[in-house]
Amino acid sequence: MPQKLSVRSSLHPFPQGAFGSTHDLIDPIKACDRDTLLIACSELGAAPDNVSILAPERLVVLQHIGASIPSKFECEEYEELSFADVANLFDEYSFRHVIICGHLNCQVIPYWLQPKIETDTDIGHFRRRFENGTRDLVDRSYSQGSAAQRHVLMICEHVLCQIENFLTHPFVMKRAHAKELFFHGWVIDDETARVFRYNFEESVFEAI
Repeated sequence: MPQKLSVRSSLHPFPQGAFGSTHDLIDPIKACDRDTLLIACSELGAAPDNVSILAPERLVVLQHIGASIPSKFECEEYEELSFADVANLFDEYSFRHVIICGHLNCQVIPYWLQPKIETDTDIGHFRRRFENGTRDLVDRSYSQGSAAQRHVLMICEHVLCQIENFLTHPFVMKRAHAKELFFHGWVIDDETARVFRYNFEESVFEAI
């Protein structure tokens, strides 16, 4: 991944001020235990617990396939989908930050990009939601590059799509508007452990 990867800011209707800065995230004066919810891909194993810039006692880690978050509308469309696991954590902890974390060596998204086999099952409609969301967005909005470039764009845009889904839930949007909750979009380079953060002001993913 290059040191900076530009993405198109017009693709996501994020409210102004929804994203926090890295400085604000790591500021020891404002930090407290269990103030940060980190949602990562289930493929990352225990890696999310080893974030070097955050003390482990600050993190509550939740792992989903591809770090996928169902939107309010998807929960209404598919009765087996639920946002309850996330909502319950908000009832238990006073989160100030939410980090949605993708990773470059993710094998879930490349699998979803392959032609579907009839015998494939799509429990939770993860693949269909990816196809109708991130994949359609990238294919419509970006020029065709190499397979490697497309892969990186899919990973980065998937992170942003999940933050957008998160914000469709009214209690989340209310806290974001009140500046009580701040989002961070991260992509981890598995080989170097380097973290690339989404810079909302410049609409780029850049190395921390």
